[in-house]
Amino acid sequence: MMYRLSSFAEAIGLDVVRDGEFAVTGKLSTPLDLICVPLRSAAYVEEVNDNRRVAAVITTPEIAEQLEDRLAVATSENPNSAHLEIHALLAEAKAAERQAQSNRIDPSAVIDGSARIADYGVTIGAGARIGANVSLAAGVTIEEGTVLHPGCALGVPGFNTGMVSGRLRIVQPLGGVRIGEHCELLANCTIASAIFGGETTFGPEVMVDNLVYVAHDVQIGRRVQICALVSILGRTIIGDDAYIGPSAVVKNGLTLGARARINIGAVVTQDVAEGASVSGNFAIPHDRFLNHLRTIR
Repeated sequence: MMYRLSSFAEAIGLDVVRDGEFAVTGKLSTPLDLICVPLRSAAYVEEVNDNRRVAAVITTPEIAEQLEDRLAVATSENPNSAHLEIHALLAEAKAAERQAQSNRIDPSAVIDGSARIADYGVTIGAGARIGANVSLAAGVTIEEGTVLHPGCALGVPGFNTGMVSGRLRIVQPLGGVRIGEHCELLANCTIASAIFGGETTFGPEVMVDNLVYVAHDVQIGRRVQICALVSILGRTIIGDDAYIGPSAVVKNGLTLGARARINIGAVVTQDVAEGASVSGNFAIPHDRFLNHLRTIR
């Protein structure tokens, strides 16, 4: 569905400089097309102009004249708040749209009687097993053969906050969650929906230990192993066959390459190359970490 900036002008208090269409709200890093972004700093004008995914911009009057003619532009005293107000309206529309989407649950799926499945917008594939007290929100897709152990919660809002209608709120998601074929999530894992659209995604055969948190918009490849008590923050991309050790924390927006190894307790704040192994807080290459330990023991 497409939206026009002028449709929100009265409700949000926008001054439309150049009207035009967009499909979703988002940030510059959002990997979706036809996005509407906020822009409050002239330092990012060139980046906005060069980003072909951006279709519309909410900004200040001072910055508006620096934006390319291809972009729809509206101005506000507070671009971030105005952008979130638009997002909140789109989230309401998306929720109403999902109510018209019947659940699609394969007859061969095994679902515990205590599981809480949304009344609409959920897909569960053949042979999937849904354990006790699992919660699946609208917008969640569970593919063939995947197993969710007791207490898992999928499709929860991600922790992204902003001012909406004058109050600090959790930003409601537009997107969903997709768990690929033959994954297995042990007890009490929590997976957040994508915020601006698309899906938080697990590839096939991802194995997840107990009490893992995967935040909004994370993209996980095939056969990734995630140990207990790991926290993976928003927009992280994880390549195939990666391993994340117990109690590790991965900062938002990072890329962990294929076969990367994140060792026990690591706090990862930078991208990790394919096949690399990192350790420590903050995490550094594993061999350097061991050399450092030798100097202090």
